[in-house]
Amino acid sequence: MSAKIPAFSDIGKSTKDLLYGGGNTGAFQFNNVLNLSSTTADGVEFTATSTQKGDSLETIVKAAYGSKNYKFASSILPDGKALLSITAKNLAPNLTAVLSGTLPDEQSGKVVVDYSVPHLTLKTTVGLTQNPKVVLAATTGQKGVVAGAEVSYDTNKGNVTTWNAGIGYNAADFQASVHLTEAGDALKASFAHNIDAYQSYGAEVYKNAHSEDVSFLLGYSKRLRDGALTKAKVQNNGNVTLLYEAELKPKTKIGISGQFDATNPNTKPKVGFAFDLKN
Repeated sequence: MSAKIPAFSDIGKSTKDLLYGGGNTGAFQFNNVLNLSSTTADGVEFTATSTQKGDSLETIVKAAYGSKNYKFASSILPDGKALLSITAKNLAPNLTAVLSGTLPDEQSGKVVVDYSVPHLTLKTTVGLTQNPKVVLAATTGQKGVVAGAEVSYDTNKGNVTTWNAGIGYNAADFQASVHLTEAGDALKASFAHNIDAYQSYGAEVYKNAHSEDVSFLLGYSKRLRDGALTKAKVQNNGNVTLLYEAELKPKTKIGISGQFDATNPNTKPKVGFAFDLKN
């Protein structure tokens, strides 16, 4: 059976994970974050995330329950609104749909439909309004090469508001991609290389057609022998970002991020702590 073609947003994913992180890939963040999660005997998953932003503390509480083909999730946001979503898998062969919205915002509803067959992945997002915005994305590929495009269409204005296109190559130890973004006004190229089972490095270059400036990121990560993750990232503006993430004990993880301006020692550095506890 052919491998599933990545979604358009996943073209260049290895570089994104290295340079920006997320999930198990080590995310840089400069707010203090406490994340608590647990699962009941009936399979209900509860998550509470508190984030310190300046002098305020914002908390999101989430509950989710799922079966083989369905998942229900609800979140209470810091402003008191409720975010609800229903995910249904296998509505038809290879078809997944997600219905979501924020209460009481009547204009927030949307439907996301994913469809995947060998050599083709499609994703459609439609707002549940009288004149919805529609986002269509498609990718295709073969033998490690993936190409795709994404188009946003405003039915109220009757025109395409923006589009993006990209092509990527995936090998056993490296990944490279090139994207045209902002309706063709910007070019972004990136790569990531796995040096060995513990180390990887990568880079991203961005150029806007309306500016002479070229921005870039260089990143490096290393998984230590004890399982801890270290990361370093350098930007063209002189910012240096560091991360250390370790599992103190099973299901308990701590992360420390820091950023300083190497070109201006007088700039106050940024520091963030993250504590993740699962039960």
